[in-house]
Amino acid sequence: MQGFIGQHEFTAESVMRSSPEGDSQAKYPEESDENTKKASEDASVDSNRNFLLTLISRRSVLRSGVRYLRRGVDDDGNTANSVETEQILSSPSWNPAEKVYSLLQLRGSIPLYFSQSPYYFKPVPIMHHSAQTNLVSFTKHFHDVQRRYGKVHAVCLVDKHGVEVNIAETYGRYLESFNKAETSEDKKVPYQWFDFHAECRGMKFENVSRLVDRMSETLEDFGDTVIQNNAVVRSQSGVIRTNCMDCLDRTGVSQCAFGQWALEKQLKEEGHYIDLQGSAATQWFNILWADNGDAISKQYSSTAALKGDYTRTRKRDYRGALNDLGLTLTRYYTNIFTDYFSQACIDYLLGNVTTRVFDEFETNLQSADPGISMEKARQSAIETSCQIVISDENEEFIGGWTMLSPRQPNTLRTLPFEQTVLLLTNVAVYSCRFDCNTEKVTSFERIDLTSITGIKYGTYISSTLTDAQRDEKRNMGLAIAYRPSTSNSLRVNTTSLHSLFAEKPDPAPENQDIIDWDLSTLFKGSDRSSTHFLAFKLPNTSSAVARAPKTPEVSEADAVRAICEEIERMVNRATQSPSIHAERPSIVEQTQIISLENARRQTGYFEHLFFDIKKLVWA
Repeated sequence: MQGFIGQHEFTAESVMRSSPEGDSQAKYPEESDENTKKASEDASVDSNRNFLLTLISRRSVLRSGVRYLRRGVDDDGNTANSVETEQILSSPSWNPAEKVYSLLQLRGSIPLYFSQSPYYFKPVPIMHHSAQTNLVSFTKHFHDVQRRYGKVHAVCLVDKHGVEVNIAETYGRYLESFNKAETSEDKKVPYQWFDFHAECRGMKFENVSRLVDRMSETLEDFGDTVIQNNAVVRSQSGVIRTNCMDCLDRTGVSQCAFGQWALEKQLKEEGHYIDLQGSAATQWFNILWADNGDAISKQYSSTAALKGDYTRTRKRDYRGALNDLGLTLTRYYTNIFTDYFSQACIDYLLGNVTTRVFDEFETNLQSADPGISMEKARQSAIETSCQIVISDENEEFIGGWTMLSPRQPNTLRTLPFEQTVLLLTNVAVYSCRFDCNTEKVTSFERIDLTSITGIKYGTYISSTLTDAQRDEKRNMGLAIAYRPSTSNSLRVNTTSLHSLFAEKPDPAPENQDIIDWDLSTLFKGSDRSSTHFLAFKLPNTSSAVARAPKTPEVSEADAVRAICEEIERMVNRATQSPSIHAERPSIVEQTQIISLENARRQTGYFEHLFFDIKKLVWA
């Protein structure tokens, strides 16, 4: 079960017998008659009442997964580690005539596109996508929360210093933009940034009461839901949405404090009182919330929650700190080595992906996020590349495609292959090296259409380590041959005020025949010294994502052929004289860029050994 259910029956004292200050004698009148005093005590005991506290956490199946592989928001506004927790106060018999109280709380990752590397103890959050893309998903998320719960108050528990501060500040800025766009005050989302670690420095986690004090007005305003005689007496009008970085440890302690505030208020309304602060008899409340935190934490990070000793005992000492260190090391190991396959299985069991996800995992030892549209990401890469590299306003953009290219120019197989955007205009072809993490063009090469001499397309096997990589129908690519020209150029982004410029790319290395054994014969008859090449491999057009409406898929061979024909059409238009209308021979030829047999010969022993070690560790 994804979530948690826990119950505990307890006895609460009547307010006639106890005071919130814990002075059990404060409500007793001065009496000299011992019999009268004893009768009064018996009446007070009889007025005590049993209650049942139920704690339920419902974990969302949308954007479900493990810690570092599911962060932030997806295209539909769903956030990682989204959990709805309900605290219910009732009679043990569930008598309809007696009131049932319910308080809902919500936790979920910061609703922005970001990621963190599992290879660091304190990884820096890295933002992804444009501001507009983030704002769209951000708005979708809060509109969905408001649709389900009403008003929302966001509580952020991340640090106001160090690696976490930037994403919290970004969160606040997006909330400001969101609130400015909302005309209704009820639709605006207040933001409470509580630096948990700074406020509770020195293991003084009781200082979380400061957060409760700051949120008391909101808690009073939102209220809770009360049901009596199968009718709703009042409804909770809003929800507190709490997050830290993982939405586990700090969030669990804070939600426990909010739950304690609500329970004391509800019991007071019933005319009873319970000492949740100083009495050892009420430790069950903290244990119940600690069990809830452990269950949610195990499902997201594979270990129990940190700071669980304080949640259970209201005390924090060195033993709890040492236990947290052990849990942190366990999380570190799990995040690096076992979570990748677990995530693929979770996505498959939830129906988010098809069995192709296991082919993808076998090849890459990780799987793509089905909640983030690859089509949108690729289109964004194309649009970004167009804005950066096409400087002439008179150039007409014809088409763009996301591809993979060898690491070194003028080669067919230098690993690892890099993300590349292939752009076609009416005058040139652009090969743009694109960094998907930063969404920036790192370098680009411009090839004038008049300098293109030939285009080959066909099977392009870059590795033979897995069945998917050996599939000759799914591994396709193209190679473009061109003559050096003053119209061609290569620019490299140096992240400074100047960019590197060259009229032609660097010459092929001296050991080219060893590195790129098939390139010399790919374009037969070409002078190797006067011809350069651009190689592109098409990513698989078939996706592992289980799409609701099945869309027709274009085969890799058809997709590559269409690209080549489009480039040829523009080359013919650029080179053909207006007075000549004779049919020209095609420059496009279907052949094998790298055949399966040649790829097998070039996949060395160490490449196999390294891949086997990676499978042993991660699979």
